[in-house]
This record gives sequence, C-alpha cells and structure tokens, in this order.
Amino acid sequence: VLDLGSTDGDLKGFHGGFSDGTYGYLVPENNGQQFGKVARFDLASFSRVSVLDLASTDGDLKGFQGGFSDGTYGYLVPHHNGQHFGKIVRLAMCTHACVLGLSAVLDTTTTDTDLKGFDGGFSDGTYGYLVPSYNGQQFGKVARFDLASFGSVSVLDLTSTDGDLKGF
Repeated sequence: VLDLGSTDGDLKGFHGGFSDGTYGYLVPENNGQQFGKVARFDLASFSRVSVLDLASTDGDLKGFQGGFSDGTYGYLVPHHNGQHFGKIVRLAMCTHACVLGLSAVLDTTTTDTDLKGFDGGFSDGTYGYLVPSYNGQQFGKVARFDLASFGSVSVLDLTSTDGDLKGF
C-alpha cells in the first residue's frame, strides 16, 4: 500500500489517473473541497511520490475529472473548481527522474463559453477529446484540441444530431 497521505495530507479525493510507463499520475478532484495537487509516483518501486500544486500557479486549476496521456504529455480534464471551468492542464511526462511540472494551460471557453464541466477525455494520437457532462446544465458539445500545438479547439455539438445526446 502506498500511503499518499504520509507525503501530503491533502492527497486524497482523486478522480482518475494515467501512466507514462514509469510513473503513475493521479488526477485531483475533491478531498473535502476542490483541490489541485497532482500526485506522481514511481511504478517500479511503488514509492517516490512527487506533488505538483497546480492551484498555487492558478487558483482555477483544481477540481478535475479524469485525465489521459498521449505518450509525451498528460492532460487533466476540467470539471468543477467551485464553478464549472474549461482550463485543460498539460503536464510534461518523463521516463526518468525529472521534476514534475506544469507545461501549459488551454482554456476551451475562449472558443465557446459552453465548453466547461467535462467528465473524462481521450486521445487518438493527433487530437485530445473532452467528454461533455454538466456546465450548469447537461450539455453535448465535445471539445477537440490539437495535441501538437495544444491549441485549435473545435466543437462537435452532438445535440444537433439528437437532443438527448448530452450529459455523459
């Protein structure tokens, strides 16, 4: 058993995780309140925990639901930080000892104000996709962003096909 709480008492209440083959990354959501501390641990030794407090960089960066990797970067899916938000976090991943750090942030709401409150995401190797959930109401707009540029957000509104395709 790896007791994350012995490293930092805030390390509880995660929602998903992903791996780069060397490290496991846990996605911060709610530990009694929304929080933004990413925990990374060594898979081989099942120890050596690193913590990155995203909220200390930007107070909006807390309350994520899920994450995924494209093999080079890890991505945290924005959900609710006290309000629904759309800032995707990209973390540089490494397969050797390195400092865990924030790489970039992409705010989907600059493309469409409805693009916030997602629940999970995935990658096809070229694009990242965010699963629409609840942004104050159930919504059905899938956000897609270019992984190489970490920009160029586009939208697929599933409700234009069927009004029931929302709130996943």
